[in-house]
Parts: sequence; C-alpha cells; structure tokens
Amino acid sequence: MQQEIFNFHKIERLDWNDFIESEENFDAISYLAQWPNWNDNGMIIHGAPGTGKTHLAALWAQTANAVYILNESLNHNPRDLFNTECNFVIDNFEDFLTFKKFDWMFHFFNIAREKDRFFLLLSRSHPSFLNIELKDLKSRLLTLPIVGISDPQDDLLLKISQKIANDLEIVVPDDVMMYILNIIDRKVSSIINVLRILDRLSLQQKKPISLPFVKNYLKISNS
Repeated sequence: MQQEIFNFHKIERLDWNDFIESEENFDAISYLAQWPNWNDNGMIIHGAPGTGKTHLAALWAQTANAVYILNESLNHNPRDLFNTECNFVIDNFEDFLTFKKFDWMFHFFNIAREKDRFFLLLSRSHPSFLNIELKDLKSRLLTLPIVGISDPQDDLLLKISQKIANDLEIVVPDDVMMYILNIIDRKVSSIINVLRILDRLSLQQKKPISLPFVKNYLKISNS
C-alpha cells in the first residue's frame, strides 16, 4: 500500500522567504531554484546535520510535488512507487544504505529516469565517501549534480538562531544568543531545546532572558 512506502505526513507550510540564504547554502538554493530545468533528473545535497538540508528539501518537495520515501519502501518493488504522479525525496541516505538494498536503489534511479521523475537525495557525506558495494549504483550517483552545504559560520548561525527564537516568540538579545551558541552543541535541535528551557524558566521566574539569567541557568544545570 502506498501509505507503507510514502511519507504523506502533513508538514507545516513553509515559504522560501523563511529560509536564510548565505554563502554556505547559495549553490544548493540556486540549483534547486532551477527545477525542473535540471541537468539530470536527480540531485544530491550533502552536509552535516543542522546545515539546512531538510528545510531545503521540504521547500523543494512543496514546489515539485514530491513525497518522502520511507525505509519500508525497500520491501516493495521500486516500480510501485511510480503508480502515483509525484517526485521523490530520500532523506538520510546513509540510513537507507544500512539495509544493503543496493539493487533496489539502482533500479529506483533507473526507473525514475525512465519515467522522467525527479528526486532529491540528502546525505551527511559526499557520495564518494559512502559505503556502496554495488559499483553501478555508486557510479550512477556520482554522475548526478552534487552540492555541499558547509557548516554555518557565526553570523549565519546567529541569524538562524534568532529566526528560531522569533518563530518560538522568544526574545533573546544578540549578545546573549552568541553566548549560548558558544557553549552549546551547535545543532538546530540543541538550539531549540535550550531556547525552550530558557523560555520556560523565564516565564516561571518572570525574568527576561539576559546574560546573567543564562549564566545562572547554566551554572545550575552544570552543578
């Protein structure tokens, strides 16, 4: 059944204007914006967690009427995926590789080309470094356009963090945000978690999220 192999989970409606463009992600955004006039029917974006790959993929999925392929799809004939008129996103490609269904993937890519469908593949590493035992599959992947997103620098990370804070309706001065970023794991999930904790404490204590407030919280949490 399609529900077993596609992810039709409704996600929050996103807007391209919500994404913060920077030197780190410029190439990825530029190529995605050229769809459907790509050089191939697939594209690979690689980068460390927290660099914005998933956000970009969600934006492209909305634009291109694409669905996310789940791990369960590996138990079905890849041709079954193409019974629905859509394009595809494969997130966390390394996770797919752990199942060692290399033939399945190779057939999927070939059918996508045959059916003139598009796909976006997200990976933490460049495909040349991935453990792919089927040479034909690795060769096929390396022919695709491959774009990397580098780790965000301080100015971009500050913008991302402030956007997260604004989305959560939390007021955090820039100097306080930079202090937070310099002492926590610089992942989006970590930033969100810390901001939510600080917001809850701020409301409970009826104090603004200031530098002394944050330092006091971190002192307590590390004691």
